[in-house]
Amino acid sequence: MFIDGISVGIGVLFLSLLYLNPAYHKPSKLVAGVIVIMSWLVSGTLLLEQGGLFTRLYIASIPVVFFLLLPMIYWYQQLMTAYGTQPQPEKRTLHWIPVGLAGLLSLSIGLMPSEDFNNMFFNDPEQLSVWVGINAAGFAFLLVGWTILSVLYLGRIVINTKAYHQRLNTEFADHEGKRLDWLVGFVALLVVTWLYALIVLGASSDTSMPFVSETVLSIMVLLLIWMFCLQTLNRRPVFAHIEPDPDQEPGSEPELDPGSDPESADVSEQKYANSSIDDERLKRIADKVERKMMEEKSYLNPDIDASTLASELGISGHYLSQVLSREMQTTFYSYINDARVEAAKEALKTSEQTVLEVALSVGYNTRSSFYNAFKKRTGMTPSKYKMSAASAEPIH
Repeated sequence: MFIDGISVGIGVLFLSLLYLNPAYHKPSKLVAGVIVIMSWLVSGTLLLEQGGLFTRLYIASIPVVFFLLLPMIYWYQQLMTAYGTQPQPEKRTLHWIPVGLAGLLSLSIGLMPSEDFNNMFFNDPEQLSVWVGINAAGFAFLLVGWTILSVLYLGRIVINTKAYHQRLNTEFADHEGKRLDWLVGFVALLVVTWLYALIVLGASSDTSMPFVSETVLSIMVLLLIWMFCLQTLNRRPVFAHIEPDPDQEPGSEPELDPGSDPESADVSEQKYANSSIDDERLKRIADKVERKMMEEKSYLNPDIDASTLASELGISGHYLSQVLSREMQTTFYSYINDARVEAAKEALKTSEQTVLEVALSVGYNTRSSFYNAFKKRTGMTPSKYKMSAASAEPIH
């Protein structure tokens, strides 16, 4: 109960911080809804001890709140990956069908006579009424359905997240605080926690099974609430200021090759294959991009993104994406980070700056982003590269 109390406390604290935050955005309501549901579920230990109406209310609510949880997480991802004021194309009616069925079961449980309710959940009578039998069958049916839906939602979230990460490469030079890997991990842990809860529920109190206990389950739920609160508190939709490409159908995902490397230049090759822009113009724009990078060193701007660069060049972001993909065989992310790493290599060899000072001077906001980009491109850390370059200098 102590661990469950901590979980509820974290949820309440997070909700307070969320509503005190003046920077409102659309996913906030969904975030709050997920936390309310998880806090309600974890408060079961306390409510069941109260007995009476509290116990009935809690048990009756379980089907509907469980079936609300996954769609809300999925819609949260949809809003976080949407473009500008682009309306969501997702037909939510389909998502509400399981919720409606669960709601009917919740209502049936809530209206059961007290004797039937106690026989179904607390007693072990020799004979059960028809009402209890129907509700028990409904519970079993929805339990299997929730497990199947969990896998389907997880798969869809993984696919959407991969496409979103590929799109990040075409728009941003820095992915810090923008990636949604954590959401995939969160949903996976949620499914595992649900399956583990079924094991705990089915285990006899007289049977001692290693690593199967309500305490472990409470810890898993605590991790879920902590992860979700930590990751969503200050996170905003990163494409809120970017409108979809004119050649892209409203509401559709970018046409990316799901088997490609996230930084691969050919991820959008097919997308632009039938574009109206000709090769000669592509080459002229590419030369313009190269000159701007070489002469003005735009990559040193830590806030540079594709929209900003396109505006400075006097072209659309759509054209810039085509130039980088078709003419220069790269992505915006790779192009900017390649330039930054080359500048960093020169600074590490010729200056007395620390690694952090070099990172900041070439456009990185954080040491970790610099380390990751540098090591991926050189095969060694900046510190090791600096030492290697120093030892290779000729002695005069």
